Amino acid sequence: MALHPQAGRPHGHHRDGSEPQAEATAQDAGRPDVCPIPGLGSQAARRPRRSVGTTSSPRVPRPGALMPATRSRTRFIHCRGQPPRTHVNSKRPKRSRIRRCHTRVSGWTHEKPMGSSVEEGLRPELSRLDQDADLLEEETARPPMTSLEGLFLEGDKQPNPGQGPFFYIGGTNGASIISSYCESKGWQRTQDSHCEDYKLKWCEIKCRDNYCSFREGQQLLFQLPNNKLLTTKIGLLSALREHGRTLSKARLLPSTQAKVLKMDEFFPETYRLDIRDERQAFFTLFDETQIWICKPTASNQGKGIFLIRSHEEVAALQAKTQSIEDDPIYRKMPFRAPQARVVQRYIQNPLLLDGKKFDVRSYLLIACAMPYMVFFGHGYARLTLSLYDPHSSDLSGHLTNQFMQKKSPLYMVLKESTVWSMEHLNRYINDKFRKTKGLPRDWVFTTFTKRMQQIMAHCFLAVKSKLECKLGYFDLIGCDFLIDENFKVWLLEMNSNPALHTNCEVLKEVIPGVVMETLDLALETCQKSLHSQKMLPLLSQRRFVLLYNGETTDLWPRMGGSRPFARLPPPPPPRPTCEFASSALSSPRATTDRTGARKLVHSRDACTCSFRKSRLPDSSGGFRAESEPSLCSGSPESSRDTAGEPSLGPSEEEREEEQRSASHRGS
Repeated sequence: MALHPQAGRPHGHHRDGSEPQAEATAQDAGRPDVCPIPGLGSQAARRPRRSVGTTSSPRVPRPGALMPATRSRTRFIHCRGQPPRTHVNSKRPKRSRIRRCHTRVSGWTHEKPMGSSVEEGLRPELSRLDQDADLLEEETARPPMTSLEGLFLEGDKQPNPGQGPFFYIGGTNGASIISSYCESKGWQRTQDSHCEDYKLKWCEIKCRDNYCSFREGQQLLFQLPNNKLLTTKIGLLSALREHGRTLSKARLLPSTQAKVLKMDEFFPETYRLDIRDERQAFFTLFDETQIWICKPTASNQGKGIFLIRSHEEVAALQAKTQSIEDDPIYRKMPFRAPQARVVQRYIQNPLLLDGKKFDVRSYLLIACAMPYMVFFGHGYARLTLSLYDPHSSDLSGHLTNQFMQKKSPLYMVLKESTVWSMEHLNRYINDKFRKTKGLPRDWVFTTFTKRMQQIMAHCFLAVKSKLECKLGYFDLIGCDFLIDENFKVWLLEMNSNPALHTNCEVLKEVIPGVVMETLDLALETCQKSLHSQKMLPLLSQRRFVLLYNGETTDLWPRMGGSRPFARLPPPPPPRPTCEFASSALSSPRATTDRTGARKLVHSRDACTCSFRKSRLPDSSGGFRAESEPSLCSGSPESSRDTAGEPSLGPSEEEREEEQRSASHRGS
């Protein structure tokens, strides 16, 4: 039978349902309307024919070879209604417009009666041909892939589905350690920063989109959205001042007996230059016998820091701050103004190690935010390369971070001497100062460690009620402490995204353990909180020390509740306490479900995560809600203010400010 070119669509359909084969229609014009199949009349012959489309066989004959007349390799597809769609990447592909020749086989172009043995015999073949056609259409609709694209899809950018969970690392700070940890668990790294289907996301710079797309209880996200309350100079200063005012009011109550930390006992005297009254107060009290250090609020690695020793330097600083305040451009667009600054009294009598200035980097880990599980971790000591001279103008002799020390030409030769382990520091102080200063044995691991823990807990409690908390948030904060020659401990600052590089032998021993235990604790506490399990004991806890256990002190909303948590009414007057990590007088009532998981029974008015409540037993044996002690949660007014709609991340000006300040890799 002769072959006729198909003039219609690939599947032989017009939109009006008419036959597209013009040549076939002309050929049949002179024939009577009689169906060639016995038993059917002329009406059956006039019925609309089911369209027949063709696809070429995947087995292509040798060029020049003739096709046998009895074995046609043309395949037919029996189509009912509209042609099927093949979805590729959720978009309809463009159909091929290649015209194909087809062979008309008698008996296939006419409708068979229902239950016909011929149709029943053809059903398996038609189904198989339909599947082959769909596969062929998908292959032809997909653009040809080059070898480079194949390598790209097999790489980290677009991981194959079903090979997760995925993790994303933004930046290079500690990337190799984090990547090795995740890959050891079978996770797959993705380079797509907009990927929302991840298990862990660790970014140096916070992005608002990360917090908007975060899936609470299903993902881990590094850095709390508003950790700037601790990790910027102005944020920490403001939090400590407010917390100090709350503590001073609590000390007036007769029930307060134990001693609490005072801000001026561990934090150097500091003034904000962005507030006129504080700025004028500093300019008034300045004396050339004292050295002051000026720092930007959110910078790191020693950027923008300078010392103030003379009245001329104070006058220059005063003129500069006044010009910024009077500039009309900065008044209209304050986010374009330079970073706000603070001035801090310089500790002129630091303890020296072989004549060199040093400070100690320790870690504050917030492994879980619902409930809060806060830990302390030891770090290392950082020394300067040059001998300490308080009158020197070289900042590398005053600032101990690696970024400043790398500027010295001797750094590559002497870099191992710029970092000491805590064991090395402890041995040195035992040998040099234990007898002369009357210190207890192992002062570093006893008195000094306890003091650092007290200061860290005090700072955390100052901001606890204001931090934005979701199950899956975790944070690792670097805390810098200085010891003066009288062995008094000072907190210099707290840093987000602390340096995790390992360019020294001591750092190779300390940093990987800190990072891995951080991730272990974040995973374990998140899973236990999600499944309402008891937090302690923690199997992954090794070197970190628990500072604050919110499971016993805070009433916090559990995941998976059927009723939203309403805001509690204003609390009664707070009951003060003096311990920095006190436990509730009575733990919340617990129930056990069928699986044995421990769950809290909440009242109808449960608390929000930003305004936490403790529950105290009343005289009738039940539980009544009472605000947490003022030493832990701050003022009730501030708590109520922060219980509203949370901010999902930094504003535009804050993001520009963070991007201007590089990551804390050298801090």
